[in-house]
Amino acid sequence: MPEVFYNAMILREPYSGVEVTVHQTACALAEYGTLPLAVCLPEGHRPVPPAPHVRLRVSRAFIKIRLLRILWEQTVLPVLLRRARAPLLHAPAYVAPLATPCPLVLTVHDLHALTHPQFCRTSNRLNYSLMLPPSIRKAAAVIVFSDYVRRTVAAHFPETQDRIVVIPPGLSPALVRCTDALHLETLRRRYRLPPKFILFVGDLTARKNLQGLIEAFAALQRTHADLHLVLAGAAEPRAAERTREGARKAGVAHRLIETGYVAAPDLPGLYSLADAFAFPSYDEGFGLPPLEAMACGCPVVCSGTAPVELCQGAAVACDPNDPSSIARGLGQLLEQPDFRRAKIDAGYRKAAEFTWEKTARATEALYRTLLQRTAAPAPKTRLETP
Repeated sequence: MPEVFYNAMILREPYSGVEVTVHQTACALAEYGTLPLAVCLPEGHRPVPPAPHVRLRVSRAFIKIRLLRILWEQTVLPVLLRRARAPLLHAPAYVAPLATPCPLVLTVHDLHALTHPQFCRTSNRLNYSLMLPPSIRKAAAVIVFSDYVRRTVAAHFPETQDRIVVIPPGLSPALVRCTDALHLETLRRRYRLPPKFILFVGDLTARKNLQGLIEAFAALQRTHADLHLVLAGAAEPRAAERTREGARKAGVAHRLIETGYVAAPDLPGLYSLADAFAFPSYDEGFGLPPLEAMACGCPVVCSGTAPVELCQGAAVACDPNDPSSIARGLGQLLEQPDFRRAKIDAGYRKAAEFTWEKTARATEALYRTLLQRTAAPAPKTRLETP
């Protein structure tokens, strides 16, 4: 049987949330799938588990340059698909080649470029505004991670609503609470972590509402003088300076710690050391960090339609436009032991629902449905989550 192609050429360090899910989906398909799969990867990629049904097509390093990668996807990839007589292409990061010669599965993480363009870099806004609509319309199936994104895509592209399938990503089995005192102390020294702190993990961008979090922390610190705010994530120099300026204006610059990008193996320890996790984003298509924190026993305050829906009461919901709402939620977790314990327990249960085995099996089931449809055309029916 010809190979299904999975285009993971977007991968490059340091990984964002999108890249984590692209890489981990490939790993999960290798571990739990059985269909023949060709995974397109840039040179120097993170490992994908070896499997008899998986072939890695590694391209030269210069493809890591974004513009060249986009050109490669639009020109070279369609040729590879035709030569291989690929029965299906899965494009797991928003866009696909316009000349895709086979049925297409497209993963749409969010529609921020269309719904919140003010939070997007100019290059992203232009690229996705141009390429997202034709990619979505071309797709035989559109995978989304949450019902919120399903509703958003259906509202913008109503002709595709019967082709949208919700398949949430999983959480790494390594995301468990760390109880190794020596390892925790090593991490505390490495990242200059104080005894008590609120943690944020993610790209330090305007969409994440860091200014609102800083204002909430400033209010909270009046009654928790020993508390610090730790921001863990990559930031461009201008974004980092805006964050620091906001902390200076709020009078909490001396209580702000920026760790920079944190490698995946260190994240469970950071979550385990934190007193609470804050994720007051203006909008998210899914939001992995709140679930990661829950898996490690760290209670969560979050906003954004998708995270609040996914957490289903296991987290404290807040209004991202109201710093006092963020502060109240954090205060509940810090000051009410029974409430805190209940949220931690609920968080463990909720996080346990998200596994990469479920993701891989549902994704491959979708592949099989589309392959069968291609082999024996039948009247179009609504795609359901496998």
